[in-house]
Order: sequence, then C-alpha cells, then structure tokens
Amino acid sequence: GITLTDTNPDYVVVGEATSYNYDNICRAVHHVFRGARLIATNPDLTGPTEQGIVPACRALVKPIEMVTGQEAYYIGKPNPLMMRTGLNMMGVHSNEAANIGDRMDTDMVAGIERGLDTVVVLSGVTSREEVDRVPYRPRVILGGVGEIPG
Repeated sequence: GITLTDTNPDYVVVGEATSYNYDNICRAVHHVFRGARLIATNPDLTGPTEQGIVPACRALVKPIEMVTGQEAYYIGKPNPLMMRTGLNMMGVHSNEAANIGDRMDTDMVAGIERGLDTVVVLSGVTSREEVDRVPYRPRVILGGVGEIPG
C-alpha cells in the first residue's frame, strides 16, 4: 500500500545512502515546504566502515531540517515504538531479549529505556573511554560481535 513518488508525497523519508547528493536535498526541501512530513530512519550521526567513520542518517537529514525548520521524526532506535513493535513481532517480553549494538547514544539508550539487557560491542563507533564517560552503563561490554555467546 506504499507508493514511491516524487509528486506531492505525504512523507520524505531519509535513510543512509551512498547516492545522496545536492539534488536529493533540494527535492526533499521542496516537498517538506509543500507539506510532506519529514521522517528519518535513525539518529546516528556517524557510522563505521572499513575505511573509517562516515556520516550517517542524522548528518544527511540535518541540511533538510535546517533549511525547512522541520525536525525529522526518527523511526529507528531508540524510538520506543520501534522497539515495542519488534518485541511484539518476535513474541518475546523485554526481559527475554537483549539489545546489542555499537553505539551508546542510540543502541544502549534504546535497550535501557525498553528494559532490555544491553550489550555494547567496541568494534564500531564506541570506544571504551566513551563507555566510561556516559552516566549509564551497558550490562555487558564486548570487544566485537565475534564475542557474542552462542
């Protein structure tokens, strides 16, 4: 029931893409000014790649927010609705699940706020020093995803 269109869309959805460019920003701004609601997939500012840290969704949506004055609604982590929907789809209670991720500001906040066990992996964007700086703690700290028990 979803139609992708560039003609009077109801929503502008911004995610992470390697083909993001100035024309995309201008089209998004145009649609938001005409009443389209601005949605973003996640509030991560940066993301890890094999080449190093690169801009992520929040960095890509920020120019649209700044020009239009409209803040995006983030549907991804740490959005509680997304977390609750995922748990319901899996048929599990929050005390039976864990949230594993590489970000303290989104992954760990999402897990803590939903009452999940939290596991941070240090193979992404979060360093051990950052874990020590924030006022909240993951339940488990691992060097990387390869250390997740089976």
